[in-house]
Amino acid sequence: MIKAIYFKELKELIRDKKTLVFIIALPLFIFPALFGTITFFAAKTVKQEQTRVLSYYIANAEQAPAFVKLFNDESGFKAYQPEQGMTSKADWETLVRSGKVDFVLEVGNVFAKRLSEHQQSEWHLHFNNAELTSSVWRRVNRVIKQYNQQLTSEKLNALGLAQEQHQGLIQPIHLVKVDIAKAKESLGTKLGGMISYILLPLCLMGAMYPAIDLGAGEKEKGTLESLLIAPVTSLELVLGKMLTIMTTSFLSGVMALVSLGLWGFIFAQAMAVEAVSKVVGTLGLVDLGLALIMLIPLILFFSALVLSISIYARSYKEAQNYMAPLSFLVFAPLIIAMLPGINLDWQWAMVPITNIALAIKEILKGGFDWALISFIWLGQLLVSGVLVAFTAIWFRKEAVLFR
Repeated sequence: MIKAIYFKELKELIRDKKTLVFIIALPLFIFPALFGTITFFAAKTVKQEQTRVLSYYIANAEQAPAFVKLFNDESGFKAYQPEQGMTSKADWETLVRSGKVDFVLEVGNVFAKRLSEHQQSEWHLHFNNAELTSSVWRRVNRVIKQYNQQLTSEKLNALGLAQEQHQGLIQPIHLVKVDIAKAKESLGTKLGGMISYILLPLCLMGAMYPAIDLGAGEKEKGTLESLLIAPVTSLELVLGKMLTIMTTSFLSGVMALVSLGLWGFIFAQAMAVEAVSKVVGTLGLVDLGLALIMLIPLILFFSALVLSISIYARSYKEAQNYMAPLSFLVFAPLIIAMLPGINLDWQWAMVPITNIALAIKEILKGGFDWALISFIWLGQLLVSGVLVAFTAIWFRKEAVLFR
């Protein structure tokens, strides 16, 4: 009977276009298109900010004529000529806030004197740093560093030091980074958290909407009673519906991985991006398959949870309201798993959802601990089994079914 209920419910879901949208269209087309569009415009905005011409005013310019000339010769900057003298901090802030200039660079008022005495001078950069994409500090600092190097070279030349000795005096030690991490380990660490962040919410979403149809939806349509009087036990009914929900949830996860691989490959080929090709080539099918297997107990947990909520709700809308907070309960543990310094160990193996996300990261890195991974999988399966038993008992209560 479980098989009959499973195929009956699955056929009804397949006929529903809304279900197909959530299972196939969202992970395969809509989400990639949405994220791709956001990424494109974000990158375009950042590039525009980095290349746009910045207007500026240099206060106390007479103290550093060589620097002013260097700055005027730099591309990407345009000097502002005020109609009247700008001598106070209030004047400079007004200039920036009015939008007439992007920044005011205040040269130290005794810079020339301190320079001749081989003393350090403090300059101030006045700008509005509220914009997240602001590149003022980085671009101005690059010119300042260039001028610093020029002044340092002049002073060292005056001391009679050869040009090749300058770097040895300024920076006696040059540290070279040698990364011993394998490419797979490095990519797995970077991508593992991101893939979990995509997969788990999609699996939850793939379970939520079919569960609403199979529980609260049947209450609204009046078809639940006919199932209850059929010669099946509540456990068989629950398992049949739950397997249907698990199928849609698992397919959402599979479609998400297919989408990542497909669009990653297309992007790499179309844009000739070597980094993307490297990512797609490094992550093997076995690793991705193991990641999907790790999701099975969690998908069972999601399915039992949303089905029990759905059958409790009086209507489709009420079920949606009850399930809305579930997304937060999934995202919070996923954010923890993505934090720096959080690695899979026996302590974190006890934390639901976070342990699955960390396990997927370890699998994609390679060289994981089979004992720890097995413990997480079996532990999650045990918890899910308890919730399945609760859902079966829940289905026997008339106070729940006929609220």
